[in-house]
Amino acid sequence: MQRLVSFLDSTETFYDQLLKYCNVLAPLKQIHSSLTTSGFIFQNPHLGAQLIIKYAKYKEPDNARSLFNTIHNDKPNSFLWNTMIRAYATNGHCAETLELYSLMRRSGISANNFTFPFVFKVCASKSLILEGKVVHGDVIRAGFHSDLYVEAALVDMYAKCGQTDDGCKVFDKMLMRDSVSWTSMITAYEQAEKPKEALVLFQKMQQDSIMADSVTVVSVASAVGQLGDAMKAQAVHGYALCNAFLEDLCVGNSIVAMYAKCGNVKKARMVFDRMEERDGISWNSMLSGYTENGQASEALLLFDEMQDSGCKPNPVTALILVSACAYLGSRHLGRKLHEFIINSNTKIDVTLWSALMDMYAKCGDLDTAESIFNDIHPSERNVSSWNVLISGYGMHGQGEKALELFTQMQEEGVEPNHITFTSVLSACSHAGLIDEGRKCFADMTKLSMKTEVKHYACMVDMLGRAGLLYAAFDIIKQMPSSPNDSVWGALLLACKIHGDTKLGQIAANNLFQLEPEHAGYYVLMSNIYAASNKWQEVGKLRQDMKNKGLKKAAAFSVIEIGKEIHGFHTADQVNPYWEEVYKKVESLAVEMKMAGYVPDLSCVLHDVEEEDKEHTLNYHSEKLAVAFGIMKMEPEMAIRVTKNLRVCNDCHSAFKLISYIYGRKIIVRDANRFHHFKDGTCSCKDYW
Repeated sequence: MQRLVSFLDSTETFYDQLLKYCNVLAPLKQIHSSLTTSGFIFQNPHLGAQLIIKYAKYKEPDNARSLFNTIHNDKPNSFLWNTMIRAYATNGHCAETLELYSLMRRSGISANNFTFPFVFKVCASKSLILEGKVVHGDVIRAGFHSDLYVEAALVDMYAKCGQTDDGCKVFDKMLMRDSVSWTSMITAYEQAEKPKEALVLFQKMQQDSIMADSVTVVSVASAVGQLGDAMKAQAVHGYALCNAFLEDLCVGNSIVAMYAKCGNVKKARMVFDRMEERDGISWNSMLSGYTENGQASEALLLFDEMQDSGCKPNPVTALILVSACAYLGSRHLGRKLHEFIINSNTKIDVTLWSALMDMYAKCGDLDTAESIFNDIHPSERNVSSWNVLISGYGMHGQGEKALELFTQMQEEGVEPNHITFTSVLSACSHAGLIDEGRKCFADMTKLSMKTEVKHYACMVDMLGRAGLLYAAFDIIKQMPSSPNDSVWGALLLACKIHGDTKLGQIAANNLFQLEPEHAGYYVLMSNIYAASNKWQEVGKLRQDMKNKGLKKAAAFSVIEIGKEIHGFHTADQVNPYWEEVYKKVESLAVEMKMAGYVPDLSCVLHDVEEEDKEHTLNYHSEKLAVAFGIMKMEPEMAIRVTKNLRVCNDCHSAFKLISYIYGRKIIVRDANRFHHFKDGTCSCKDYW
């Protein structure tokens, strides 16, 4: 008998060593066959478990399950069940894990603290909160609700299922917490867009002397990015440096993204440049940082570096670059990028198609945007596709088309969302469709759609532009939440258009409190006072601006000619073509006057001498850009100009005449919308 035991022990050791060093599937199957033939596998569940683990490693769940089914009835114990559940869970087989867990319970085998964490893992991976809560009940009944590993898995499950409150209840009751529990809860708050709670928890974690790991730092950096707190960003960066976490690629990527979201692109680039290793996420984070902070040109330059580095762009890269081209309003760059996306065989899903539509619309090429929309199969269009084209129609002053598409969208069974209504209301505002806009606003209530601040801003803008200033003011007073700067800004602009000083003062006073560093609001109110000959008030505002170090944003216009982009400032004498452009502008002024043009001197600052006002009007940045286009572009080509500010009344009148005199199509994209000038008229119908 003693010899038999010794033989069995040596055989077990032999097979154990074989399995330990077996790293190829074919020999593993031979060992499995030998163990089965000898019958030894039925006598030793440990070896069976080893085989199951190996099969799981080689992505052979069917072989693992077949083996399990062969041996688990012979030696019923939780060890084998847990091994098989673990094999399924670690390989992402969610349904099989839950099915086996259920079978285990029905077979009378008790689950334990090794079983539950793996079951919670698969519930978390698929956000199966109902199944997770059922298993949570099993944990309580089995008496494992105070086990550290089970509690940590529970917190993680609730966190990843978006149930932060339930996760917090489990977390608060834990007698002991490890770094995994803390990190799970911090990540839960960060992903639920509760950055303040995430940072408070991180602070408590440090007070409890729990060492954070790289995963914790990634979540904390994301939380700081959500807050946009530049000071906290530096603190997190310092913490990562001191603890050598920046060697981790994920941490480096998160620090780059954090600085970018806090508006510190310079620091983001510094961290990016010092990274020893970069992946696609690294490049995308930096590209996104440039684009989101208004540095689209730098994003495109960085993309060239990305290609030189050998890092292959992915669909996310394409989305970011499309957004950069949309920001620049460059149709040439947009088309070039579109060609690159197609030639590089980048997968174009409906999200990327929608982004391309948006880019073309913002580059003034609405026809191509429509063409892309029509090429998307109706079954593949989502609400974003419809929203983009509705918004495009609105930007280009085609309010009626926007409303038609809105109706068609609903007829095809696509439910509008809050962005849809923002786009429709904006389209109605730009086209002066007051009754239609009011109806859409009322329809939001019928559809149980929550009205947000941006919807009220659209209504104020729509009513204000139409001269219904006090109706717009009533809308503000009825708002369920405090109006923000976009709401008061819309009212102030309307007061400027219609010359209402009293209501303008109310709007301006609120804006000066909300955005004390925004020079544009001071300038708008100053213009309202100047139009009413209230020079004393103008002087006070100018002095306030001077005391605060605020300056009016300089007007700047760009024109795209072929592959080149040319920029002009007002009264520009830096552009290399300025002298010949000035001559062209002066000849245009003569031709326009012969056609009945009368300069609108109200578009010039009051402190300019009367005899100089007309001369100043001639050299507005958009006039210089259009004159340059007439000089350099073929007559059949449309002149496309982008201006950083709202186009002034005088330039608007001038471009209508120029389009008639020269038979040219002129497309101007200003800060608010597009103006298409042709044959002496504008697409906005003088309503903007």
